[in-house]
Amino acid sequence: MNINEYNEPKNSLVLFELGGKLDFLIQLYKSKQFPKVLMISGNKGVGKFTLVNHFLTYTYDQDNYDLENKTINNKTVFYEKYSNNVFPNIIYLSGNKFKNINVEDIRDLKSTIFTTSILDKERFIIFDDIELFNTNSLNALLKIIEEPAKQNYFILINNKTKPMLETIKSRCSEFKIILDSSNRDEIINYLTKNLDSETVISKNIIRLTPGNY
Repeated sequence: MNINEYNEPKNSLVLFELGGKLDFLIQLYKSKQFPKVLMISGNKGVGKFTLVNHFLTYTYDQDNYDLENKTINNKTVFYEKYSNNVFPNIIYLSGNKFKNINVEDIRDLKSTIFTTSILDKERFIIFDDIELFNTNSLNALLKIIEEPAKQNYFILINNKTKPMLETIKSRCSEFKIILDSSNRDEIINYLTKNLDSETVISKNIIRLTPGNY
C-alpha cells in the first residue's frame, strides 16, 4: 500500500492512541445513549474519521472486528461494501462536494437520507468536513437533524478549518479529539515505519498532526 492509499482513512485498519475514545462511543451505543447528532471536533489529521470508521465497523461487523487490538478485518463482506460506499446503512457526504449547492441538490440530499432503503438496524449519516458546507446546505441540514427519523444517527466531522455555525453546534453533542505530544509522536513513528518512509522534516520542529505530517 502506497502513502496515498494509506492516507485514505477507510484503509486505516489499526486505530492508534484513540482506543479509549472508541470504547466510549461503543459504550454509548450499547447503552442506547448515543447522541442523535454527534459532532466530532479536532484538528485535521488527528484521526477523527479513522475513529468513526472503526466505530462503524464494530457496529456492523462486530464478529470480525478485533476490539482488543482495535483492528479492522479487510477481508469481510461488510468491509468490501463499506469501502466501496455501497453499504446501505451508512451514508457519507463530504463538505468538499457541498461548497456550492442549489435547491435541487438540497432536495436530492433529503431524498437520499429519508428514502434510501436500509437493513434492519440503525443508519449513520456521516458529514465530513462539515465546516466546509455552505450556508444553504447547512440550513438544509439543520432542518433534517431537528426532526431525525428514529433509525437515523448523524455524525458531523469538524476539522475546525473555519468557524462553525452556532445554530448547528447548538444542536449537537460535541466530542473533542485532542492528541498530546506523546500520542502524536507514537502515531507518526508508526506511520513512517509502517510505510517505510524517510523522515525529511523533524516532527519536533513542525508540530503537524499525524495525518498532515
